[in-house]
Amino acid sequence: MTETADSPAEQNLTFYLPGLFSLQGDGSTAAGKPYRALETLLSRAEAIDRGIPRGYEEGLFALFNLARQDNADLPVAAVTRMFDMGVIDKDWWLRADPVHLSLNRDRLILADASRLEVTLQEANRLVAEVMEVFKADGWLLKAPHPERWYLKPLKPPKLTTTSLSQVVGRDIHGFLPRGPDDKAWHTILNELQILLHTATVNTEREKNGKLPINSLWFWGSGRLPRITPVSWTRVWSNEPVTLSLAKLSGTAGRALPENYADWRRQSKQPGEDLVILNEVLGASLYADATDWHESLKKLEQSWMEPLLNDLKSGTIARATLQTDAGIGFSITSQQARRWWRLRRSLASHGVRSE
Repeated sequence: MTETADSPAEQNLTFYLPGLFSLQGDGSTAAGKPYRALETLLSRAEAIDRGIPRGYEEGLFALFNLARQDNADLPVAAVTRMFDMGVIDKDWWLRADPVHLSLNRDRLILADASRLEVTLQEANRLVAEVMEVFKADGWLLKAPHPERWYLKPLKPPKLTTTSLSQVVGRDIHGFLPRGPDDKAWHTILNELQILLHTATVNTEREKNGKLPINSLWFWGSGRLPRITPVSWTRVWSNEPVTLSLAKLSGTAGRALPENYADWRRQSKQPGEDLVILNEVLGASLYADATDWHESLKKLEQSWMEPLLNDLKSGTIARATLQTDAGIGFSITSQQARRWWRLRRSLASHGVRSE
């Protein structure tokens, strides 16, 4: 293939598509909502195993050759703190994100900050109230982003936590921190919930019809990881974990283009690009079938249709569609023209994420 001004020669693409198969069993695809380009790509591709584990954050880290160690968290806090605060340090950090817990019979269902419309002013006021109580214990709590808060206690606790994305929309029982120090931290969590219940910010939020921020979720503890060289030439994302890992690995990290055509205009050099497309993730976490289908429709029109066309024309040499369900699909330009492979429904390619 010859490179032209509009065609990146031997351009390879890897898309990370979390939430793609989460709601596959709801029957909507079979009921007349096919995603023709996406389903064609999957049907003509070859299933591959790149050793990417199940789970959203686990997949992000694995794309940079990082894996969870036994009885340890993925150090999401230290990684995203670098993105939010623009600093690199070797300290131990824990995410302490604002959440809402709703009582449903004997269950406490978690909603994350994406559903809470937290302002930075609210976050800082709540942090100040928490610090009035816990500063004497050696805590340092910061909220550089309304949805991402960072805690450094006097000393790192012996805990293993659960990623927030695994608990959203679910009962928190069974996902609380565990380990030698878990009882003390369960007590801390209860104390925080009592404190937040009476916080002025929450009183104001409820008067304005907003859900109160009535708990914090501890997760993603650790220090910045060491990253070995990766194969990516460029990383395109609006997601802080990926952009921080790209920076740590010395890879060019860029904001996610609005659509495939915009990406084509910005990326004209050969190489292998990693593109994080998490449009459907939020809907999948909350099992919102309507939003999931709308997000998938946008993904189809903005990315999958032009990708399929470029593969067929030979403009793109190879594309990989990697999901957070541990399933990957690789398709070359030649394979994209395998017309005899009949298009199958999205549901037929995946497995349930639970």
